[in-house]
Amino acid sequence: MFANLEMPEFTLFHLLQCCLFFGIGFLASLWFQLPRGIKRKLVEEDATTHDAPPPAPGEPPELEETINCVVDRVQGLADGMLTDVHQHSESVAQINSDLVTISSMADVEGVARVISRLMEANRHLDSRLNVAEAKLLEQSQQLRSHRVEARTDALTGLPNRRVFDEELQRLFDERRIFKKPASLIMIDIDHFKDFNDRYGHQAGDTCLKAVGGVIREAVQPMGGIVVRYGGEEFAILFPNTEIFEAKIAAQRVNYKIDRMSVDCGKASHSVTASLGVAELFQDIKPEDWLGRADRALYDAKRRGRNRACWNDSHGCHEIAKDLYVTLCDPAEEDAATSLVRREEFLRDVDRRLAMFHRKKQPIGMIMASIDPIDPAVQDEVDPREIEDAVQAALQDVLRDMDHVCLLAENQFGALLPTASVVEAALVADRAREGVSQLRFETSQGVAHATLTCGVTEAKEGDDAFRLVARAESCLRHVGKAGGNAVYMVREECEWETPQRLGGDAVIAP
Repeated sequence: MFANLEMPEFTLFHLLQCCLFFGIGFLASLWFQLPRGIKRKLVEEDATTHDAPPPAPGEPPELEETINCVVDRVQGLADGMLTDVHQHSESVAQINSDLVTISSMADVEGVARVISRLMEANRHLDSRLNVAEAKLLEQSQQLRSHRVEARTDALTGLPNRRVFDEELQRLFDERRIFKKPASLIMIDIDHFKDFNDRYGHQAGDTCLKAVGGVIREAVQPMGGIVVRYGGEEFAILFPNTEIFEAKIAAQRVNYKIDRMSVDCGKASHSVTASLGVAELFQDIKPEDWLGRADRALYDAKRRGRNRACWNDSHGCHEIAKDLYVTLCDPAEEDAATSLVRREEFLRDVDRRLAMFHRKKQPIGMIMASIDPIDPAVQDEVDPREIEDAVQAALQDVLRDMDHVCLLAENQFGALLPTASVVEAALVADRAREGVSQLRFETSQGVAHATLTCGVTEAKEGDDAFRLVARAESCLRHVGKAGGNAVYMVREECEWETPQRLGGDAVIAP
Protein backbone atom coordinates (compact mmCIF):
# COMPACT_ATOMS: atom_id res chain seq x y z
CA MET A 1 0.00 0.00 0.00
CA PHE A 2 2.89 2.35 0.88
CA ALA A 3 5.13 1.28 -2.01
CA ASN A 4 4.71 4.56 -3.92
CA LEU A 5 4.72 6.80 -0.86
CA GLU A 6 7.78 8.88 -0.09
CA MET A 7 7.50 8.42 3.65
CA PRO A 8 10.41 10.03 5.60
CA GLU A 9 12.86 7.46 6.87
CA PHE A 10 12.54 8.50 10.52
CA THR A 11 8.87 7.47 10.65
CA LEU A 12 9.76 3.79 10.59
CA PHE A 13 11.81 4.24 13.73
CA HIS A 14 9.01 6.09 15.42
CA LEU A 15 6.54 3.39 14.43
CA LEU A 16 8.64 1.06 16.53
CA GLN A 17 8.58 3.62 19.31
CA CYS A 18 4.83 3.72 19.02
CA CYS A 19 4.61 -0.02 19.60
CA LEU A 20 6.97 0.28 22.55
CA PHE A 21 4.97 2.98 24.26
CA PHE A 22 1.77 1.12 23.53
CA GLY A 23 3.27 -1.70 25.61
CA ILE A 24 4.14 0.81 28.34
CA GLY A 25 0.59 2.05 28.32
CA PHE A 26 -0.69 -1.49 28.60
CA LEU A 27 1.51 -2.18 31.63
CA ALA A 28 0.49 1.11 33.22
CA SER A 29 -3.17 0.18 32.79
CA LEU A 30 -2.51 -3.07 34.62
CA TRP A 31 -0.89 -1.08 37.41
CA PHE A 32 -3.93 1.11 37.81
CA GLN A 33 -6.11 -1.94 38.18
CA LEU A 34 -4.25 -2.91 41.38
CA PRO A 35 -5.84 -1.90 44.68
CA ARG A 36 -4.38 1.29 46.09
CA GLY A 37 -3.20 -0.41 49.28
CA ILE A 38 -1.03 -2.82 47.29
CA LYS A 39 0.43 0.05 45.22
CA ARG A 40 1.30 2.00 48.37
CA LYS A 41 3.03 -1.03 49.85
CA LEU A 42 5.09 -1.51 46.69
CA VAL A 43 6.12 2.15 46.66
CA GLU A 44 7.14 1.99 50.32
CA GLU A 45 9.19 -1.14 49.66
CA ASP A 46 10.92 0.66 46.79
CA ALA A 47 11.72 3.59 49.07
CA THR A 48 13.21 1.15 51.58
CA THR A 49 15.62 -0.16 48.95
CA HIS A 50 16.87 3.39 48.42
CA ASP A 51 18.10 3.92 52.00
CA ALA A 52 14.87 5.47 53.17
CA PRO A 53 13.63 3.15 55.95
CA PRO A 54 10.73 4.15 58.13
CA PRO A 55 11.75 5.83 61.38
CA ALA A 56 12.87 3.42 64.06
CA PRO A 57 11.31 3.36 67.53
CA GLY A 58 12.90 5.69 69.99
CA GLU A 59 13.62 8.57 67.62
CA PRO A 60 12.78 12.08 68.78
CA PRO A 61 9.16 13.05 67.94
CA GLU A 62 10.23 16.04 65.85
CA LEU A 63 12.63 13.89 63.82
CA GLU A 64 9.98 11.22 63.30
CA GLU A 65 7.52 13.91 62.16
CA THR A 66 10.07 15.29 59.70
CA ILE A 67 10.73 11.84 58.26
CA ASN A 68 6.99 11.19 57.96
CA CYS A 69 6.59 14.44 56.01
CA VAL A 70 9.37 13.43 53.62
CA VAL A 71 7.79 10.00 53.15
CA ASP A 72 4.43 11.67 52.37
CA ARG A 73 6.11 13.89 49.78
CA VAL A 74 7.75 10.85 48.20
CA GLN A 75 4.36 9.14 48.09
CA GLY A 76 2.86 12.23 46.44
CA LEU A 77 5.60 12.22 43.82
CA ALA A 78 4.99 8.53 43.16
CA ASP A 79 1.25 9.13 42.74
CA GLY A 80 1.97 12.03 40.37
CA MET A 81 4.28 9.86 38.30
CA LEU A 82 1.60 7.19 38.09
CA THR A 83 -0.88 9.78 36.84
CA ASP A 84 1.57 11.01 34.20
CA VAL A 85 2.23 7.46 33.01
CA HIS A 86 -1.51 6.78 32.89
CA GLN A 87 -2.14 9.91 30.83
CA HIS A 88 0.73 9.03 28.52
CA SER A 89 -0.60 5.50 28.02
CA GLU A 90 -3.99 6.93 27.06
CA SER A 91 -2.32 9.32 24.59
CA VAL A 92 -0.30 6.49 23.06
CA ALA A 93 -3.44 4.35 22.76
CA GLN A 94 -5.21 7.19 20.94
CA ILE A 95 -2.19 7.80 18.69
CA ASN A 96 -2.03 4.12 17.88
CA SER A 97 -5.71 4.13 16.92
CA ASP A 98 -5.22 7.19 14.70
CA LEU A 99 -2.18 5.60 13.10
CA VAL A 100 -4.15 2.48 12.16
CA THR A 101 -6.89 4.62 10.64
CA ILE A 102 -4.48 6.82 8.68
CA SER A 103 -2.41 3.90 7.40
CA SER A 104 -5.47 2.54 5.58
CA MET A 105 -5.83 5.91 3.80
CA ALA A 106 -2.19 6.16 2.67
CA ASP A 107 -2.06 9.68 4.14
CA VAL A 108 1.65 10.52 4.42
CA GLU A 109 1.04 13.94 5.98
CA GLY A 110 -1.37 12.41 8.45
CA VAL A 111 1.20 9.81 9.48
CA ALA A 112 3.75 12.58 9.98
CA ARG A 113 1.32 14.51 12.18
CA VAL A 114 0.62 11.40 14.28
CA ILE A 115 4.33 10.75 14.64
CA SER A 116 4.82 14.37 15.74
CA ARG A 117 2.11 13.93 18.39
CA LEU A 118 3.85 10.75 19.60
CA MET A 119 7.20 12.51 19.82
CA GLU A 120 5.63 15.43 21.70
CA ALA A 121 3.97 13.03 24.14
CA ASN A 122 7.30 11.32 24.70
CA ARG A 123 9.06 14.63 25.30
CA HIS A 124 6.38 15.67 27.77
CA LEU A 125 6.64 12.42 29.71
CA ASP A 126 10.42 12.55 29.65
CA SER A 127 10.37 16.08 31.06
CA ARG A 128 7.94 15.09 33.81
CA LEU A 129 10.02 12.04 34.70
CA ASN A 130 13.21 14.13 34.89
CA VAL A 131 11.53 16.58 37.26
CA ALA A 132 10.19 13.72 39.39
CA GLU A 133 13.60 12.03 39.44
CA ALA A 134 15.27 15.23 40.66
CA LYS A 135 12.68 15.63 43.42
CA LEU A 136 13.00 12.00 44.44
CA LEU A 137 16.78 12.38 44.65
CA GLU A 138 16.35 15.46 46.84
CA GLN A 139 13.94 13.65 49.16
CA SER A 140 16.25 10.61 49.27
CA GLN A 141 19.14 12.83 50.37
CA GLN A 142 16.98 14.39 53.05
CA LEU A 143 15.98 10.96 54.33
CA ARG A 144 19.61 9.86 54.38
CA SER A 145 20.58 13.01 56.27
CA HIS A 146 17.84 12.46 58.86
CA ARG A 147 18.86 8.81 59.16
CA VAL A 148 22.47 9.82 59.94
CA GLU A 149 21.19 12.40 62.41
CA ALA A 150 19.11 9.75 64.17
CA ARG A 151 22.26 7.60 64.63
CA THR A 152 24.64 10.36 65.79
CA ASP A 153 25.13 11.89 69.22
CA ALA A 154 24.54 15.62 68.79
CA LEU A 155 27.13 16.71 71.38
CA THR A 156 30.18 14.60 70.53
CA GLY A 157 29.47 13.74 66.90
CA LEU A 158 30.04 10.07 67.72
CA PRO A 159 27.61 7.26 66.88
CA ASN A 160 24.94 6.92 69.55
CA ARG A 161 23.47 4.15 71.68
CA ARG A 162 21.29 2.94 68.82
CA VAL A 163 24.39 2.18 66.73
CA PHE A 164 26.01 0.49 69.73
CA ASP A 165 23.05 -1.87 70.19
CA GLU A 166 23.06 -2.77 66.49
CA GLU A 167 26.82 -3.38 66.34
CA LEU A 168 26.80 -5.35 69.58
CA GLN A 169 24.20 -7.70 68.12
CA ARG A 170 26.02 -7.91 64.78
CA LEU A 171 29.34 -8.87 66.37
CA PHE A 172 27.56 -11.36 68.61
CA ASP A 173 25.95 -12.99 65.55
CA GLU A 174 29.29 -13.09 63.69
CA ARG A 175 30.87 -14.83 66.66
CA ARG A 176 28.04 -17.36 66.83
CA ILE A 177 27.92 -18.09 63.10
CA PHE A 178 31.45 -17.48 61.80
CA LYS A 179 33.45 -17.81 65.06
CA LYS A 180 34.94 -14.34 64.60
CA PRO A 181 36.49 -12.78 67.73
CA ALA A 182 35.36 -9.44 69.10
CA SER A 183 36.15 -7.29 72.13
CA LEU A 184 34.41 -4.50 74.01
CA ILE A 185 35.70 -1.64 76.15
CA MET A 186 33.43 0.39 78.41
CA ILE A 187 34.75 3.79 79.54
CA ASP A 188 33.46 6.02 82.32
CA ILE A 189 34.90 9.48 83.11
CA ASP A 190 35.92 9.55 86.77
CA HIS A 191 34.03 11.93 89.09
CA PHE A 192 32.26 13.59 86.18
CA LYS A 193 29.33 14.75 88.31
CA ASP A 194 31.75 16.63 90.57
CA PHE A 195 33.42 18.11 87.49
CA ASN A 196 30.05 19.26 86.18
CA ASP A 197 28.98 20.74 89.52
CA ARG A 198 32.27 22.51 90.05
CA TYR A 199 32.90 24.00 86.60
CA GLY A 200 29.39 24.12 85.11
CA HIS A 201 27.46 22.24 82.47
CA GLN A 202 29.17 24.06 79.61
CA ALA A 203 32.55 22.86 80.85
CA GLY A 204 31.04 19.40 81.26
CA ASP A 205 29.94 19.40 77.62
CA THR A 206 33.41 20.54 76.57
CA CYS A 207 34.89 17.69 78.61
CA LEU A 208 32.64 15.10 76.95
CA LYS A 209 33.51 16.34 73.46
CA ALA A 210 37.23 16.39 74.24
CA VAL A 211 37.24 12.90 75.76
CA GLY A 212 35.23 11.53 72.83
CA GLY A 213 37.74 13.00 70.38
CA VAL A 214 40.72 11.57 72.25
CA ILE A 215 39.17 8.09 72.37
CA ARG A 216 38.38 8.16 68.65
CA GLU A 217 41.90 9.28 67.77
CA ALA A 218 43.48 6.64 70.04
CA VAL A 219 41.69 3.62 68.59
CA GLN A 220 41.19 4.69 64.98
CA PRO A 221 44.33 2.83 63.77
CA MET A 222 42.95 -0.38 65.33
CA GLY A 223 39.53 -0.19 63.66
CA GLY A 224 37.58 0.39 66.87
CA ILE A 225 33.98 1.65 66.71
CA VAL A 226 33.63 4.44 69.30
CA VAL A 227 30.14 5.38 70.52
CA ARG A 228 28.63 7.69 73.11
CA TYR A 229 26.93 5.15 75.33
CA GLY A 230 25.15 7.70 77.49
CA GLY A 231 25.94 10.36 80.10
CA GLU A 232 29.67 10.29 80.79
CA GLU A 233 30.07 6.76 79.42
CA PHE A 234 31.64 5.74 76.12
CA ALA A 235 32.09 2.34 74.51
CA ILE A 236 34.45 0.87 71.93
CA LEU A 237 33.59 -2.21 69.89
CA PHE A 238 36.46 -4.06 68.21
CA PRO A 239 35.59 -6.49 65.39
CA ASN A 240 38.05 -9.35 64.80
CA THR A 241 39.96 -8.49 67.98
CA GLU A 242 41.05 -10.77 70.81
CA ILE A 243 41.68 -9.78 74.41
CA PHE A 244 45.42 -9.15 74.03
CA GLU A 245 44.93 -6.37 71.52
CA ALA A 246 41.88 -5.02 73.37
CA LYS A 247 43.93 -4.66 76.57
CA ILE A 248 46.58 -2.74 74.63
CA ALA A 249 43.87 -0.44 73.28
CA ALA A 250 42.43 0.10 76.76
CA GLN A 251 45.81 1.12 78.14
CA ARG A 252 46.35 3.42 75.19
CA VAL A 253 43.00 5.14 75.81
CA ASN A 254 43.68 5.32 79.57
CA TYR A 255 47.06 6.90 78.92
CA LYS A 256 45.75 9.41 76.38
CA ILE A 257 42.90 10.58 78.63
CA ASP A 258 45.20 10.87 81.64
CA ARG A 259 47.51 13.17 79.66
CA MET A 260 44.83 15.36 78.11
CA SER A 261 43.53 18.66 79.46
CA VAL A 262 40.08 20.17 79.01
CA ASP A 263 40.21 23.80 77.90
CA CYS A 264 37.37 25.61 79.64
CA GLY A 265 38.14 29.17 78.58
CA LYS A 266 40.11 30.77 81.39
CA ALA A 267 41.53 27.51 82.72
CA SER A 268 42.34 23.95 81.73
CA HIS A 269 41.43 20.94 83.81
CA SER A 270 42.59 17.34 83.80
CA VAL A 271 40.34 14.30 83.84
CA THR A 272 40.81 10.55 84.17
CA ALA A 273 38.72 7.56 83.21
CA SER A 274 38.10 3.98 84.28
CA LEU A 275 37.82 1.21 81.72
CA GLY A 276 36.41 -2.29 81.58
CA VAL A 277 37.43 -4.80 78.89
CA ALA A 278 35.83 -8.08 77.85
CA GLU A 279 36.35 -10.40 74.90
CA LEU A 280 33.28 -12.13 73.49
CA PHE A 281 33.41 -15.73 74.69
CA GLN A 282 30.58 -18.23 75.06
CA ASP A 283 28.10 -15.57 76.18
CA ILE A 284 24.50 -16.66 75.78
CA LYS A 285 23.31 -13.23 74.67
CA PRO A 286 24.87 -9.82 73.89
CA GLU A 287 23.76 -8.49 77.28
CA ASP A 288 25.99 -11.05 79.01
CA TRP A 289 29.02 -9.77 77.11
CA LEU A 290 28.12 -6.18 77.98
CA GLY A 291 27.59 -7.18 81.61
CA ARG A 292 31.11 -8.62 81.90
CA ALA A 293 32.64 -5.41 80.51
CA ASP A 294 30.54 -3.41 82.99
CA ARG A 295 31.73 -5.55 85.89
CA ALA A 296 35.33 -4.97 84.82
CA LEU A 297 34.64 -1.22 84.64
CA TYR A 298 33.26 -1.07 88.18
CA ASP A 299 36.15 -3.19 89.41
CA ALA A 300 38.50 -0.56 87.97
CA LYS A 301 36.62 2.10 89.93
CA ARG A 302 36.75 -0.01 93.08
CA ARG A 303 40.54 -0.32 92.71
CA GLY A 304 40.97 3.46 92.69
CA ARG A 305 39.89 4.66 89.20
CA ASN A 306 42.16 5.88 86.38
CA ARG A 307 42.91 2.31 85.34
CA ALA A 308 41.64 -0.56 83.21
CA CYS A 309 40.46 -4.02 84.23
CA TRP A 310 39.40 -6.99 82.14
CA ASN A 311 36.95 -9.82 82.71
CA ASP A 312 37.74 -13.38 81.60
CA SER A 313 34.28 -14.74 82.53
CA HIS A 314 35.72 -16.07 85.81
CA GLY A 315 36.62 -12.76 87.42
CA CYS A 316 38.12 -9.30 86.95
CA HIS A 317 41.84 -8.53 86.72
CA GLU A 318 43.71 -5.24 86.53
CA ILE A 319 45.78 -4.49 83.44
CA ALA A 320 49.19 -3.37 84.69
CA LYS A 321 50.10 -0.05 83.13
CA ASP A 322 53.85 -0.69 82.94
CA LEU A 323 53.29 -3.59 80.57
CA TYR A 324 52.25 -1.19 77.81
CA VAL A 325 54.62 1.73 78.24
CA THR A 326 55.45 1.43 74.55
CA LEU A 327 52.10 2.93 73.68
CA CYS A 328 53.08 6.23 75.30
CA ASP A 329 54.21 9.19 73.24
CA PRO A 330 57.88 9.51 72.31
CA ALA A 331 60.03 12.23 73.88
CA GLU A 332 58.49 15.63 73.25
CA GLU A 333 61.45 17.08 71.37
CA ASP A 334 61.57 14.16 68.94
CA ALA A 335 57.90 13.22 68.80
CA ALA A 336 57.19 14.11 65.18
CA THR A 337 60.27 12.36 63.81
CA SER A 338 59.70 9.26 65.94
CA LEU A 339 56.09 8.96 64.87
CA VAL A 340 57.02 9.23 61.19
CA ARG A 341 59.66 6.53 61.59
CA ARG A 342 57.26 4.28 63.48
CA GLU A 343 54.50 4.73 60.88
CA GLU A 344 56.94 3.86 58.08
CA PHE A 345 58.08 0.76 59.97
CA LEU A 346 54.48 -0.34 60.63
CA ARG A 347 53.61 0.07 56.94
CA ASP A 348 56.51 -2.20 56.01
CA VAL A 349 55.39 -4.73 58.63
CA ASP A 350 51.91 -4.70 57.11
CA ARG A 351 53.34 -5.34 53.64
CA ARG A 352 55.44 -8.23 54.89
CA LEU A 353 52.53 -9.69 56.84
CA ALA A 354 50.45 -9.77 53.67
CA MET A 355 53.11 -12.03 52.14
CA PHE A 356 53.23 -14.09 55.32
CA HIS A 357 49.50 -14.74 55.26
CA ARG A 358 49.61 -15.52 51.53
CA LYS A 359 52.76 -17.64 51.26
CA LYS A 360 53.04 -18.85 54.87
CA GLN A 361 56.69 -17.75 55.08
CA PRO A 362 57.90 -17.00 58.63
CA ILE A 363 58.61 -13.46 59.78
CA GLY A 364 60.79 -12.70 62.79
CA MET A 365 60.83 -9.45 64.72
CA ILE A 366 63.43 -7.98 67.07
CA MET A 367 62.82 -5.08 69.44
CA ALA A 368 66.12 -3.85 70.85
CA SER A 369 66.69 -1.33 73.63
CA ILE A 370 70.03 0.29 74.52
CA ASP A 371 70.68 -0.28 78.21
CA PRO A 372 71.55 2.73 80.41
CA ILE A 373 75.29 3.39 80.58
CA ASP A 374 77.30 4.23 83.69
CA PRO A 375 75.72 7.37 85.24
CA ALA A 376 79.18 8.69 86.07
CA VAL A 377 80.06 9.13 82.40
CA GLN A 378 76.71 9.38 80.65
CA ASP A 379 76.93 13.18 80.40
CA GLU A 380 80.17 12.86 78.41
CA VAL A 381 78.76 10.55 75.74
CA ASP A 382 76.52 11.85 72.99
CA PRO A 383 73.32 9.70 72.91
CA ARG A 384 73.18 10.14 69.15
CA GLU A 385 76.65 8.69 68.81
CA ILE A 386 75.60 5.61 70.78
CA GLU A 387 72.43 5.19 68.71
CA ASP A 388 74.38 5.44 65.44
CA ALA A 389 76.94 2.89 66.63
CA VAL A 390 74.26 0.45 67.80
CA GLN A 391 72.34 0.79 64.54
CA ALA A 392 75.54 0.05 62.62
CA ALA A 393 76.10 -3.03 64.78
CA LEU A 394 72.58 -4.23 64.03
CA GLN A 395 72.99 -3.69 60.31
CA ASP A 396 76.23 -5.68 60.34
CA VAL A 397 74.37 -8.85 61.33
CA LEU A 398 71.22 -8.28 59.24
CA ARG A 399 70.61 -9.12 55.60
CA ASP A 400 69.84 -6.61 52.88
CA MET A 401 66.20 -7.71 52.90
CA ASP A 402 65.85 -7.03 56.63
CA HIS A 403 64.51 -3.70 57.86
CA VAL A 404 65.97 -1.97 60.93
CA CYS A 405 64.60 1.33 62.21
CA LEU A 406 65.10 3.65 65.19
CA LEU A 407 61.53 3.71 66.54
CA ALA A 408 62.05 5.84 69.65
CA GLU A 409 64.88 7.11 71.80
CA ASN A 410 67.28 4.20 72.40
CA GLN A 411 64.87 1.68 70.84
CA PHE A 412 65.20 -0.13 67.52
CA GLY A 413 62.89 -2.41 65.61
CA ALA A 414 64.09 -5.00 63.11
CA LEU A 415 61.92 -7.03 60.74
CA LEU A 416 63.38 -10.28 59.41
CA PRO A 417 61.34 -11.83 56.57
CA THR A 418 61.65 -15.63 56.21
CA ALA A 419 63.27 -15.90 59.67
CA SER A 420 61.67 -17.94 62.45
CA VAL A 421 61.67 -16.74 66.05
CA VAL A 422 64.69 -18.93 66.86
CA GLU A 423 66.64 -17.64 63.87
CA ALA A 424 65.73 -14.05 64.76
CA ALA A 425 66.85 -14.67 68.37
CA LEU A 426 70.26 -15.90 67.16
CA VAL A 427 70.63 -12.78 65.01
CA ALA A 428 69.67 -10.63 68.00
CA ASP A 429 72.26 -12.38 70.14
CA ARG A 430 74.98 -11.70 67.55
CA ALA A 431 73.93 -8.04 67.54
CA ARG A 432 74.06 -8.02 71.35
CA GLU A 433 77.60 -9.38 71.28
CA GLY A 434 78.62 -6.82 68.68
CA VAL A 435 77.24 -3.93 70.74
CA SER A 436 79.03 -5.19 73.85
CA GLN A 437 82.32 -4.63 71.99
CA LEU A 438 81.61 -0.94 71.45
CA ARG A 439 83.84 1.54 73.32
CA PHE A 440 83.21 5.23 74.01
CA GLU A 441 86.09 7.31 75.34
CA THR A 442 85.44 9.63 78.31
CA SER A 443 87.58 11.61 80.74
CA GLN A 444 87.06 8.85 83.31
CA GLY A 445 87.87 5.98 81.01
CA VAL A 446 85.99 3.85 78.51
CA ALA A 447 82.19 3.58 78.57
CA HIS A 448 80.49 0.41 77.32
CA ALA A 449 77.11 -0.05 75.68
CA THR A 450 74.88 -3.11 76.01
CA LEU A 451 71.68 -4.20 74.36
CA THR A 452 68.50 -5.95 75.52
CA CYS A 453 66.28 -7.58 72.90
CA GLY A 454 62.75 -8.94 72.75
CA VAL A 455 62.13 -11.36 69.89
CA THR A 456 58.95 -12.86 68.48
CA GLU A 457 57.50 -14.08 65.19
CA ALA A 458 54.33 -13.51 63.17
CA LYS A 459 51.30 -15.65 64.00
CA GLU A 460 48.02 -16.21 62.19
CA GLY A 461 45.72 -13.25 62.72
CA ASP A 462 48.55 -10.78 63.38
CA ASP A 463 48.54 -7.27 62.00
CA ALA A 464 51.42 -4.80 62.28
CA PHE A 465 50.18 -3.26 65.51
CA ARG A 466 49.71 -6.61 67.22
CA LEU A 467 53.07 -8.07 66.15
CA VAL A 468 55.01 -4.98 67.20
CA ALA A 469 53.10 -4.70 70.48
CA ARG A 470 53.89 -8.32 71.38
CA ALA A 471 57.62 -7.80 70.87
CA GLU A 472 57.61 -4.46 72.70
CA SER A 473 55.58 -5.82 75.59
CA CYS A 474 58.10 -8.61 76.04
CA LEU A 475 61.00 -6.15 75.92
CA ARG A 476 59.50 -3.72 78.42
CA HIS A 477 58.35 -6.40 80.82
CA VAL A 478 61.74 -8.07 81.11
CA GLY A 479 63.71 -4.83 81.24
CA LYS A 480 63.64 -4.90 85.03
CA ALA A 481 65.38 -8.30 85.04
CA GLY A 482 68.63 -6.79 83.82
CA GLY A 483 70.11 -5.87 80.47
CA ASN A 484 72.57 -7.28 77.97
CA ALA A 485 70.34 -10.26 77.13
CA VAL A 486 67.96 -11.58 74.48
CA TYR A 487 64.43 -12.69 75.36
CA MET A 488 62.24 -14.76 73.07
CA VAL A 489 58.48 -15.41 72.96
CA ARG A 490 56.52 -17.51 70.51
CA GLU A 491 52.98 -16.98 71.79
CA GLU A 492 51.25 -14.08 73.52
CA CYS A 493 50.75 -16.13 76.66
CA GLU A 494 54.54 -16.54 77.07
CA TRP A 495 55.59 -12.94 77.32
CA GLU A 496 55.43 -12.94 81.15
CA THR A 497 57.96 -15.83 81.30
CA PRO A 498 60.03 -15.65 78.11
CA GLN A 499 63.10 -17.66 77.25
CA ARG A 500 66.34 -15.85 77.88
CA LEU A 501 69.34 -16.21 75.56
CA GLY A 502 72.71 -14.50 75.36
CA GLY A 503 75.15 -14.09 78.22
CA ASP A 504 73.50 -16.84 80.22
CA ALA A 505 72.22 -20.30 79.38
CA VAL A 506 68.73 -20.52 78.00
CA ILE A 507 66.18 -20.41 80.82
CA ALA A 508 63.01 -22.23 79.85
CA PRO A 509 59.72 -20.59 80.88
